[in-house]
Parts: sequence; C-alpha cells; structure tokens
Amino acid sequence: MTDYVAIVKEYNTFIESTMLDEPAFHAGLSTYVTNQSVLAEPDSIFGRLEGFEGWSQWRTAAADMAGRSGVRFTTSGSRCFQDGNTVLHYYEVEFSAREGHPDGWRTSIIERYDFVGEKIGQLAAYYADTTAFVNFFS
Repeated sequence: MTDYVAIVKEYNTFIESTMLDEPAFHAGLSTYVTNQSVLAEPDSIFGRLEGFEGWSQWRTAAADMAGRSGVRFTTSGSRCFQDGNTVLHYYEVEFSAREGHPDGWRTSIIERYDFVGEKIGQLAAYYADTTAFVNFFS
C-alpha cells in the first residue's frame, strides 16, 4: 500500500517552501498534482480550482494575501490519518499580529486528500471558522 501520508507531508513542505518562490512552485508542482487535480476551498476563500492553472491561482492569491497583510504563520499539531487512498490532515495555524488583531489569531484546518495513483486527485480544505479566516485577512 502506498504511504500517502508521506506524500502529504512532502507536499506541505513543498508548498510552504515555494509560497513566495513562483518559479520553484511551478517547477515542482507536477510532482504532486495533474492538470485534472481539483483544489476545493470554501467559496468565500478561493473556491474550486482545477489543474495547474488552479493551483497557480491559489498560490498567487495566498502569497498576495500574506504579503499584503504582512502576516507570518506557524503550524503545529499536525496529524494525518490514512484510509485507502484518502488522507485527512489536521493541523493548527497561529497567525502573527496585524492591524486590528494585536494578538494574532489561531485556528485549525482539516484537509482531505484523495489520491489517484501517486498524485493528488482532489484536495478539499475545511476551516474551523471560515468567516473568521476571511475577516482576519480582509
């Protein structure tokens, strides 16, 4: 059986290391997704994005959001659960202080990865409080 948890961990390291490095992001993206892969975020955040172009739109928007707000973040409490070709990844995120949020903000996210072969077929993200997430970055 494929160790999809290892792929999720590697993918997350890749995303964090290339968030502000567009050429490296594009160079390595096909290691994890195909042009048929789906990235499903809540509609109020990024919505449903497909393929390489969708992941590129997500990276550009997320990098812009981080750059515009000046927010830094750390993750903790990462736990993964695999059942067949599906992995659930739970983690907590602590965002640094920013205007209007002097204490920063902490939340949790669950991502569901459904694999097709060794690639992500669909990645769906579920935020503990989507409204608070949007408000923090607005």
